[in-house]
Amino acid sequence: MELSDNIWWTRKARIQAEKRLLSSDFQAQTLLLWYSFCSVSAAIYYLKFNTQSEYAGISWVVFSVLILCISGFINGLSYKERAALVKDSYETLHALYHRACKNKEDTNEIAKEYEQILSVCENHSDIDHYLSILNTNLTSNDPNDVNKKPTFYIWAFISFYFIKRWLILSGLYLLPVIIFFIMEFASDCKGTI
Repeated sequence: MELSDNIWWTRKARIQAEKRLLSSDFQAQTLLLWYSFCSVSAAIYYLKFNTQSEYAGISWVVFSVLILCISGFINGLSYKERAALVKDSYETLHALYHRACKNKEDTNEIAKEYEQILSVCENHSDIDHYLSILNTNLTSNDPNDVNKKPTFYIWAFISFYFIKRWLILSGLYLLPVIIFFIMEFASDCKGTI
């Protein structure tokens, strides 16, 4: 594979990496907002309407403190800053790709610059590369011109990734509701004994 093809595919994968990082940032912020709302609502409910439950109110206060700790952890992941670095990288790769296509003779200098650009930020993950292959093939006017084709493995990997992501996010969004109903069930069981 030519250097210009490597640059082009790396750029496409980095675009997918930026999308993934921004999506993760959005989901993390939304989850924090949802958890905060649920914990405050449950704490108010147990303080105002269900005062005989001795452990539920304390449990929701502990849950609120856990949310505070998680928010610090999520801020430490710095999704937006990482996405900005990846974006700078693929924009620089775009200019380098055009130079590589024009200057077929000067590949050593372009290769050194390519290596330098790659070292500036984190590398993309496998899912980013596979999504770039799939998107390029699905959106290309002439898929025969694309030099990488999605294999069965790529389709399976992408499907598994999105199913896993959906299940994890669903579980995370349902967690406060499940905890609330478990606390209600526990307080009802204790009240009947």
